[in-house]
Amino acid sequence: MERLSWWLHTARGRVVGALAVLALAVGAGFAGSAAELEPASPDVPGIIGLELVGTPDGAQQWMGAYGGAAVSDALLSDLAFILCWCPLLALLALWTGQNYRTLTTRRLGVPLALAVLGAGALDLLEDLFLQLGANGVAGLDPWPRGWQLAAVASWGKWLIVVVAAVYVVGGILSLGLSRKVLAVLRRAEGGSSVQAARTMEDSHFGLAFSGGGIRAASISLGALQALERDGSMGWGAADHVTSVSGGSYMTGAWSLARTVPGPATPGVPAPWAWLGSQPGPEERHLRANLGYLLSNTPRGTGQDPMSQTPEAGGIARAQRLPAVVATVLTGMLANALVFLGILWILAQLMGWFYRWYFGLTCVSWLGDRPLSFTEDHGCLTAPERVGWPILGWFCVGLVFVLLWVVLAKFTDVAGATTPPAWLLGPKLLGYGGLAVGAALLIVLGGIPLLIDALWRPVAAHDLLTTVVAVVGAIGSASAVLRILRKPLAKLAPTLGGALFALVLLFLLCRWALAAMTTAPQDRHTTALVVVAVALVVVHLCGAAEFWSLAAFYRGKLRSSFATYRVEDSGGVRARPYVNNDVAAAGERVEPGLDTLPERSATTPTGTPLTICASATVSGRGVRTHYGVPALSVTFSPGSVRLFAPLEEDGLWQRYECPTVAMETLRPKMSSRITTMMAVGLSGAAVSPAMGRFRIGPVSMLLAFANVRLGVWIPNPRYAAELAALGKALPRPGLGYLFKEFFGFHDPSDLFLYITDGGHWENTALVELLRTSHHQEIVCVDADSGPGHLATSISKAIDLAQLECAASIAIHLDALRSDPDPSPGRDYSPRSVNLGLVRRTDGNEERLSVLWYCKPALTEDMPPQLLAYREVDPTFPRVSTVNQFFHVAQFAAYRDLGRYNAKKILAARTTLARTVTRHPTFAAFRSALPAHEPRTGLGGVVDLVESLTGPGAPEEPEAWVLTELAELVAELAGDRTPDERVAYEQELYESVRTTLA
Repeated sequence: MERLSWWLHTARGRVVGALAVLALAVGAGFAGSAAELEPASPDVPGIIGLELVGTPDGAQQWMGAYGGAAVSDALLSDLAFILCWCPLLALLALWTGQNYRTLTTRRLGVPLALAVLGAGALDLLEDLFLQLGANGVAGLDPWPRGWQLAAVASWGKWLIVVVAAVYVVGGILSLGLSRKVLAVLRRAEGGSSVQAARTMEDSHFGLAFSGGGIRAASISLGALQALERDGSMGWGAADHVTSVSGGSYMTGAWSLARTVPGPATPGVPAPWAWLGSQPGPEERHLRANLGYLLSNTPRGTGQDPMSQTPEAGGIARAQRLPAVVATVLTGMLANALVFLGILWILAQLMGWFYRWYFGLTCVSWLGDRPLSFTEDHGCLTAPERVGWPILGWFCVGLVFVLLWVVLAKFTDVAGATTPPAWLLGPKLLGYGGLAVGAALLIVLGGIPLLIDALWRPVAAHDLLTTVVAVVGAIGSASAVLRILRKPLAKLAPTLGGALFALVLLFLLCRWALAAMTTAPQDRHTTALVVVAVALVVVHLCGAAEFWSLAAFYRGKLRSSFATYRVEDSGGVRARPYVNNDVAAAGERVEPGLDTLPERSATTPTGTPLTICASATVSGRGVRTHYGVPALSVTFSPGSVRLFAPLEEDGLWQRYECPTVAMETLRPKMSSRITTMMAVGLSGAAVSPAMGRFRIGPVSMLLAFANVRLGVWIPNPRYAAELAALGKALPRPGLGYLFKEFFGFHDPSDLFLYITDGGHWENTALVELLRTSHHQEIVCVDADSGPGHLATSISKAIDLAQLECAASIAIHLDALRSDPDPSPGRDYSPRSVNLGLVRRTDGNEERLSVLWYCKPALTEDMPPQLLAYREVDPTFPRVSTVNQFFHVAQFAAYRDLGRYNAKKILAARTTLARTVTRHPTFAAFRSALPAHEPRTGLGGVVDLVESLTGPGAPEEPEAWVLTELAELVAELAGDRTPDERVAYEQELYESVRTTLA
C-alpha cells in the first residue's frame, strides 16, 4: 500500500491514478443510482434509512412502502456500488494524503485507505444483515435481529467514510502547495542527514540575559550600562550575547542602536550608555513610553501633540493609526467569527441530520412542520434505537483487544524473538472498535441527551435563564479558584479550559436544536453556503497571523525600544523605527535582521546578539529531554537555527537556514524578519502553545480569544532547501489556526509555531553555552521567583548537562533569602555568585568562569533601593504579568541591574588580583583561613587578614576567594587522590588564564 502511495506521485502514476479515479467515479455513479430505492413518497427514507433504522418495528413500517423484492434488487445493485466506491475512496486517500504538510498526516493515508477497505467489508456485512432482516435466506422467515446488526455495521462504515472523506477534502485543499515543496517534505521522511554536533569553538567572553518582561528589560539595561563602564565586560567586549524574552527587549534595542550607524555628536554618550546622572536620548524615549502596550503612538515624537519639536505630517499619521482597544477588539472579533462560523455550520448539519435520523422511527419528524417540545421530544431519548450500535462496537473493540493480548502472550511464550507483523491486525481492530463505540456514544447518545435537556427551557421561553445559569456557573467556579488559588493553581488551566469547552458545547447544542426543530423549508441553507464560502476564501486568501495580537505586540515593542537618533535644533533625540515596507517622509524603516553585520574577527563592530525563542512540538517526531514539548530556536543576522537534542548528553542536531533565505520564503501578508520581530517571538509569553508549560484545554480558550502572540515561521529543517527553489511559501491559512486550537504541533510541518524562549529555558545561559565555549560568562537573571528559591538557574543547570554536556558548579544557598523572614527583612547573603562551567567532549575538557546574578535584597544595597522596597513591597521580584511600569519602578530595577553588575566587576577585580599573586592552587588555598569561616562581616575580616595581614586595606567582595577554592575542590572531588592535586592545579590555572 505504501509503494502504491509513492507510485501515484510519479508522472506515470498520476496519469493512471487520474484515469482510475474517473472510471471508478463513473461506475459508482451508475451503480449508486441503480441501488437506490424509489420511495413511495418524499417522506419515505431510501436505502440509507433502512441501513440505519436499527429496530425491527421501525424497519417494518418502511418495508411496506418498498416490498421485499425491491429491497433485494437494490442490495444486489449495491454490490457493484461497493466495488466502485470502496477502491475510489481508498485511492483518493492515498493520492490526496500526500499533499499534506506534516509527516504525521501524510502517513495517515495508508491506514485510512486500509480502513476504507474495511468499511467496504462492513458494507457487505450490512447488505447480508439487511437481506436477512427483510426477506430471510433460502425460504427462511425474515430475521428481526438482522436490522440491528445491519445498523451496527452501517454506523461503523459511515464513520470511516466520513473520516476518510474529511481527510480527502483536506488533501484537496492542500493542492496549492508546489510539487517541488512537497518533494522536499517527502525527502525528509527517510530521516535527517544532519549529523550530531557539539559546539566547542573557543570564544573569550559571553553575556546572557534572562526573560521577565519589562522587569528583565530594566535590569538588563542597568547591567549593560554598568558592565560597559568598566570596558572589559560590556557589549563591545562580548563575542556572543544571548537573550530571552524581556532581556531581548533591551539587547535588541542595543543591537539596533549600536550596529546601525547614527550621528556622532560630541558630548553625547553612545546609544543607551550610562554617562553622568542624566539618561541619554534612548533611555528618555523609553521612559516616556513605558506604557507602550496601551499607547497608540510613541510619546515624545512628531506624533505626540505635546512634543516640543513637532514634525510635519506626524499628527496626521497618528490620527490614522487604529487605537489599541479597536485593534485588540477587531482581532478578537475576527478570530471569534471564524471559530463560531465553523461551530454554527457544524451545528446546522448536525441538527438537520438528527431530524432525519430520529424521523426513521418517529414518522412525524419527517413532515414539513416545526417540531414542538410537547409532541416530539420523546424521540431523542429512545435507548433501543442507539443501544445496539454503541454496545456492539464496544464489544467488538474489547474482543479484539483481548485477542491481541492473548496472541501476544502466546507468541512470547512460544519464543518469538520479534513480534509477528500480523499482531497489528487485532490491535488496530480492537482500538478501532473502541474508538467507533466512543464516537457513537457521543453522537448518538451524549449530544442528543444534551439537546433534549436544553429543549425544555427553550420551549418554555426560558433561554435567558439558561444562559445566566451557565455564566453564573463559570463565575462561581472562577470565584472558588480565586479563593483557593494556591491549592488549585495547577488545576486552574484545566478547569478553565473545561469550562470554556462546556460553553462551546452549549452553543453547539443550542444551535443544533434550533436547526433540528426548524421546518425544512425554513432552514438557513443560503446562510450556511455563504458562511462556508467565506471561510474557504479566508483559508485560501488570508493568513491567521493577520489579525492575531503578535503583530500588535511587536509593533508596540518597536515603538519603545527600537530607536535611532536624529539631530535637529532641539538637540539629539531618539525616534522609533516603523515597519512599513516604504517609509513616509521623515521616517525610517527598521532594517531587516539579515542586513545587520554579525560580530566576528573581521567585523568587530557587528552585533553579537542571538535572540532565543522556542518551538512548541507535539508527538514523538523528535526527542526532547524529560518530555519537554519544545525545542530551542535562535535568531541571529546570519542564521535561524533549530536544535533537536539526541539521546546522548550534549549532542544535538542543528537545522540551520540563512536569515536572508528565510526572508525570501516569507509568505505574503507575513511580517519581515527584523530584530524586533525576533524580539517579539522571544517575548511571546502568552500563546495557545507555551513550550514546556502544559496548559491543557485552556489552549482552546486562548486560541478562541485571539491571545496568540506566537507566530508560524518556515521550518528551518527545510528552509534552506526550499529557499533554493526561489519561491515564497503559501500563507499559513485557517488550518494553522486550528492547529493552535487543538494543540497540534508536528515538528515535520512546513511551519513551526514559535513562542517565548522562556518557555524552554529562561536564563539564555544554555544557548550561550551551545553557541561557543566562552572562557568567561556573565549571566544576568531577572527571575521573579521567591527569594528563597533559585528556580531559573536550577533549570539551566539541569538542562545544560543534557543539551551541552556542561556541568555548572555554583553554590545557590548564598543567593537564597530566609524562606520565612520577618516583615521587610527577606535579605539574601548576596545577589551575585561565582560559578565554574566544565564541558567535556570525549577526552577534551574545558572550563568557563561564570558570574551569575539575580534579583535579591542584600543588606549592603544602596539606600535608595532599600527605601524603594518600603514603597513597593513587590520589589525586586514583581510579577511578569505587570508590564506597566512607571518611571520610579523602571529606575529602581535599572539601578538593581547596575548594582549587581558593579558587584560582579568588584568580585572579578579581587579574584584576578589574588590569583595573580598566587601561581599555584596550593599557595592560593593555604592563604585562606584554616578555621571554619565565620558568616557576615566577621568572615570577610578573617579572609582579608589571612590574605593581606592585619591592618591591610579590605578587599572588596572577598567572598569570591573562598568560593573559588570550594568550587575547584568540588570539581576535583571525582578524581582519584593521586590525580586530584594535578587536576586542581589545572582548573586553577585555567581560571588564572581567563582572568589575566
